Amino acid sequence: MDERRNSPRARVALPCVLRQPTSSPIWAETIDVGVGGMSVRAARPLRPHQEVDFELASAPDEHVEGRAMVLRKHAPRVYGLRFEPLEGSMQERLEDLVEK
Repeated sequence: MDERRNSPRARVALPCVLRQPTSSPIWAETIDVGVGGMSVRAARPLRPHQEVDFELASAPDEHVEGRAMVLRKHAPRVYGLRFEPLEGSMQERLEDLVEK
């Protein structure tokens, strides 16, 4: 599996919630976001190759949600995630967010 970043990322700090079926929500904040993935600082540890549902709040009434795979740990509680294919309108919102 090629884990290299294929798209540029915007450095932006956004609130993010990560969810797994068997645990309570994990609160996080983005470090950077791109159309293919994001780096986050998470309140609890994550495991490489773990899938999580995510929700990014880019404005009070605007959000991006989908599924992501944890690819790597950069530092304690700092992780690189790759987005799984997003539903059309979510992909458009993500592209708008990255272009800002």
